[in-house]
Amino acid sequence: MKSVTAISTRTFHPLTAWAALIILAAVWLLGIFGAPRLMAGGHHLVASALYEGFSAVCHQRPDRSYHYLGFPLGVCARCTGIYAGFLAGLIAAPLIFGPGNTSPPARKWLIAAALPMAVDYAGDLFGLFTNSHLSRALTGGIPGLTAAWYILPGLTEILSSGQRAERRYRHFPEGEAE
Repeated sequence: MKSVTAISTRTFHPLTAWAALIILAAVWLLGIFGAPRLMAGGHHLVASALYEGFSAVCHQRPDRSYHYLGFPLGVCARCTGIYAGFLAGLIAAPLIFGPGNTSPPARKWLIAAALPMAVDYAGDLFGLFTNSHLSRALTGGIPGLTAAWYILPGLTEILSSGQRAERRYRHFPEGEAE
C-alpha cells in the first residue's frame, strides 16, 4: 500500500520576495553611505572592510564619487545611481505591475534603459562633453530601476515554482513505486 505525504506545508507569498529584496537593497545602500560615515567616526577597520567589499563591484575613483563627511561613498556616482534606482524600482514594482507579477517587461525596455548611460559614458570618453556626478547618477539610476523589474519577477517565479515542485513531491516507503 502506498503512503503519500506532503513534505511541507510552507506557503510562499509573492510579497516575500519583494520585501526580502527591498531589505537587501536598503542594507546595500546603507553600506555605501556607511563606509564614509564609519571612516569619519574613526572606525577605520570596519570602513576599510566595506570599501574593500565594494571594490569588487566598482572602480571607486574618488573624483567620480560623491563624498560624505569628507570621504567618498563606497561606490562611484554611477553605481550609487544604479543601486538607488534598483531600490526605487523595487518599491515601485508592485504599484506598476501588481503584486506577485512573474512576467517581466519586454527585454527591449532593459536595453533602452541602458542607452542613456552608454551615451553619457561615450560622450565623456570621446570628448564630446564632460559628464558630471549628477549625469552619472541619473543615467545609472535608469537601468538600476529597470533591472528591478526583471529581477523581482524572476525571483518570484523561482520561489513559486520551488513551492509547486515541493507540493508535488511524494514519499513512498522503501520498495514501493508509483
